[in-house]
Formats: sequence, C-alpha cells, structure tokens
Amino acid sequence: MRFSIRIFIIFLLAPLFFTPQTAHAAISITVTGSWLETIDKNDLLYGAGSDLQSTYTSVSGQVSIDISGTSGASDAWRVDIRKVDNTWNGNLHPYVMRTSAGTGGSVSGGTSYQEVTDINTSFFSGSGDVTGINVQLRLAGASIQISPSSYSTVLYYTVVDIQ
Repeated sequence: MRFSIRIFIIFLLAPLFFTPQTAHAAISITVTGSWLETIDKNDLLYGAGSDLQSTYTSVSGQVSIDISGTSGASDAWRVDIRKVDNTWNGNLHPYVMRTSAGTGGSVSGGTSYQEVTDINTSFFSGSGDVTGINVQLRLAGASIQISPSSYSTVLYYTVVDIQ
C-alpha cells in the first residue's frame, strides 16, 4: 500500500482598512511564501505498522510579511489571521509563530505558536512601516489514521489600522 499525504498551506493577504475620521494613509500588508509538506512512508516513526511523526515544522522564514502605507512610526496596526480550508482534515492543525521583528517600525506579540482557526484571531501588532517580519509554520495532528490524500488550506493575513 502506498501512503502519502500532501499538505499545501497557501498564504494570501487580505488587507482590511478601518479608516478613522482623520485618516492619512491606507495601511497595506504583503505576504510572501507558501509551504508544501509531503508526508509519506519515510515519516513512519518505526517503519511499517507504526504511526507517523505527528508534527512538522517549516523553516523559520517560510513566510515574510511587510506592512506599509502607515502615516508614521506612531500609526498602530494589528495583524489578524484565519484559515479557509479547501480540502482539509479536521485532525490536522496549522500553527503560526513570528520569528523576527523585521526592520523599521516596531512589532510585538506572536512569538509563540498559536493555532490558526476559521475565525480571525489577533496574531501580532505593531506600528509604523515594517518589512521582513518572518513567520514559521507548524502542522500538528498527522497520523496514519488520516486517509492518504492531498489536503490544502489557505491562511489569510489581515492588517487592521487601530489608530
């Protein structure tokens, strides 16, 4: 029997602008990167008849995020994240973690793994224009109990102007 699970995690950006009465600029987000993990018989823990390694982790800068168009260093924003499944198994759980603060502006939060769900959730926040914010991905829940197939989900990153 051939066993193979292919996991596609695709990243899209979804800029969302909340414009206060005294708006100066429109903040935007650019997300670069994707992750394809192929899980096959080579990932069996102890060979035939054993289970799979349950967790897989991307390289540290698998995804890079740029925030631009702020009105200056004090223009605060927040990045939210959610997933939209294409073909997915509910036993698989994607996680994200910020691994760098990039350059320019300031960034805080998001430095421990958090699960990505179907609901927009705050990931990290900051202020001013920032480039090169690195993100690492993790997939948990892999098992031979999951039917071999190709699974994919899309992660949506949304920047929200909070000032």
